[in-house]
Amino acid sequence: MKSSLRLIVGALLLCGLGSASAAGIPLSVELKAQTTKASPGESVLWQITNQSNEAVYVLRWETPLDGMSREMFTVSYQGQPVRYMDKIVHWGHPEASDFVKIAPGQTLSAEVNLAASYEMVNAGSYSVSFDGQLSYMMATDEKTGHVEDLGAATVDADAIDLYSMGRSPSYYASIGGIRQNLAFTKAATYANCSSSQQSALPSAHSQAQSYSANSAAYLNAGTRGSRYTTWFGSYTSSRYNTVKSHFNLINNAMISATITYDCYCTPSAASAYAYVYPSQPYVIHLCNAFWSAPTAGTDSRGGTIIHEMSHFTVNGGTKDNAYGQTAAKNLASRTPSKAVANADNHEYFAENTPALN
Repeated sequence: MKSSLRLIVGALLLCGLGSASAAGIPLSVELKAQTTKASPGESVLWQITNQSNEAVYVLRWETPLDGMSREMFTVSYQGQPVRYMDKIVHWGHPEASDFVKIAPGQTLSAEVNLAASYEMVNAGSYSVSFDGQLSYMMATDEKTGHVEDLGAATVDADAIDLYSMGRSPSYYASIGGIRQNLAFTKAATYANCSSSQQSALPSAHSQAQSYSANSAAYLNAGTRGSRYTTWFGSYTSSRYNTVKSHFNLINNAMISATITYDCYCTPSAASAYAYVYPSQPYVIHLCNAFWSAPTAGTDSRGGTIIHEMSHFTVNGGTKDNAYGQTAAKNLASRTPSKAVANADNHEYFAENTPALN
């Protein structure tokens, strides 16, 4: 089964984001409030059920089964969206172990403390929904290990109301703080990094500086070549100026800000590159896939740093709407507004591999 899963993963990624919700999707998601005014807990029970007669494999990091690694829920207070404050993990090509099996009729669940991830400072009622882009596969023959690629689909859950007592702003200010053991060099600040990791980072930092400078220069010159349209879609002055603002902010930070590379990483999966807390510039946590990546080129260390820098709210606050070159190109072609807000599109524009004009 493991080898079959590895083969089908490649096909899954090539299909990109796929379409919106479609008929025949074997999965359903439900939210249940785990709190009342008498017993405030600020948590929801997230449940996913396989409604088919075959086993389904779901990409774990698109679910909260292992905790939050991206903005998976929409949380609002009095009609206004609440900021996501938790980590945004940059994932690479998934391994078989990144999928979780859901047997026919089985329900998997996770209790999620939303107040630990969203800025719920006010006491009162919050609206919570799950807008899930889930990549999944279906096993058609458990004995032979044959797996059918079903692509990706949007699996939504009806919104629910959740009561919160509110949390102090100081609580959120502490999220994503640096974990001790700082070391300084001319290139950057390092935390929890071995000597070999520290030796490898200056070249990655320099490459990211080169990428940000080149990208900012391209955009400041008003160039509208295939490099721009491939990664950000058709030209409009509004979208172009948004991307230009992002790269100017990133470039200025790469030149003058103190960037901390923290080698402490909580996702142990081999496919995790890095993560940041968007409201905590400029601390970048580096994970397993980062260290096996090349310094430059597609999915490189230098490009990963650009990806992470774009996530910081002060640099534009991009999200992870799509991963990988194929999905990023599809996003630019089909939904340019989401490409402009997607971190991987910024990374691939900066890496410019293969080179476009």
